[in-house]
Amino acid sequence: MAALFVAPASGQMRVAELGEVYESYNDCFAVTETGSIDPAALAAAGWQRATMSNGDGGEIEDGPIIFGHLERAPIIMLSALEGEGACIVIARIKNLKAFEQFKSAWGGKLPQPNKDGEISFFAEGRAVQMAPTGSRKEPSLRLAVGTRMESN
Repeated sequence: MAALFVAPASGQMRVAELGEVYESYNDCFAVTETGSIDPAALAAAGWQRATMSNGDGGEIEDGPIIFGHLERAPIIMLSALEGEGACIVIARIKNLKAFEQFKSAWGGKLPQPNKDGEISFFAEGRAVQMAPTGSRKEPSLRLAVGTRMESN
């Protein structure tokens, strides 16, 4: 797999345009479509798994599962490479207004955030959670999409 540089903190990521965030969010829906995490869906959309190394330059085999896209600023993390789990988009945003703009795509139909600012809802059979993260100086946005749940 191709090696990508993965910034250790959102403050070192470049600012994402909201269109890139939406595209990455939709890619997470493809990854979680079958009820099992499907990393091949990320590869098909142009994502590459990052490699990480320790201080001695040796590759870390059991580290976080992070993907980067050469044409987009957000990163995607997977909770696992197979089975049930979550696909998480992390994007640095220009300012906190950008988070409000992102939420506006749902036409005011999102539930109110919890005490930690997280908004949880279901979309297309999946649990979704979005939250502003980072700091006021370097704000970020996190979107987590769970694997499709069976309907009874």
